[in-house]
Amino acid sequence: MAVKSLSTPHDLAPRPSTAEVAGIAAVDRALRVLQAFGEGDRGLTLGELSRRTGLYKSALSRIMATLIQHRFALRHEDGRYGLGPALHRLGGLYERSVDLNGALSPALQALAQETGESASFYIRQGDRRLCLMRVDGRRQVRDHIPIGSLLPLDRGAAGRVLTAFATDGDHPPGSAAVATTIGERDPELAAVAAPVFGAAQRLIGALCVAGTATRFSEAERLSSIEDLVLREATRLTLVLGGDATVFSRGGANSAKRRDRRQA
Repeated sequence: MAVKSLSTPHDLAPRPSTAEVAGIAAVDRALRVLQAFGEGDRGLTLGELSRRTGLYKSALSRIMATLIQHRFALRHEDGRYGLGPALHRLGGLYERSVDLNGALSPALQALAQETGESASFYIRQGDRRLCLMRVDGRRQVRDHIPIGSLLPLDRGAAGRVLTAFATDGDHPPGSAAVATTIGERDPELAAVAAPVFGAAQRLIGALCVAGTATRFSEAERLSSIEDLVLREATRLTLVLGGDATVFSRGGANSAKRRDRRQA
């Protein structure tokens, strides 16, 4: 007796044609070429692009010709290739489409929920810092900072972050990815903060978790809070169009670079 094979939904799905597969591969190669450009690269030779992407020069020549045609790349007079103006236009469109408050809210909610402490987002305003958004923690004894409050830049973890990363796109080597202060602004309070970047690595603000100095003095708990703040700062930076490798530059150990200060 013949047995009929039953087709699964996966079997019934149309298989991509050879042309479609080739088209997807071509897009992948073009994106690899664009991503090969790094900070400070004014122009790259075909040889350097080949080294960075692993693609043959003959294939690169065809890819660059197409990218130039659509203004995603350009060719300098010396023969080197650079990024084109279409990328700047798309970057601006993306940045304007991002809802900062909508991006911040889930991050602050997550930090307040997971730590039990108050989570805030600060931006620089002149020589002070402004509390732009905040979610209070569930603990009865906590840091009380109303939205709109202005605090000093030279005291507190968020202030130190806003000061250390003040220059857009040119961050000091060795700057700590996470800043922690205990008893600096107030002897009873402590805070952990990390920078959040947007397009062109522009500093958007500082993500901060604050609570009592007593609770933050517990080493294991403090390390956990630092990791959570770093996680959400990384996620926000990616959402806002920034480069999150600033948090991991130099390997696994530097991802947890910490600036801890205790009064």
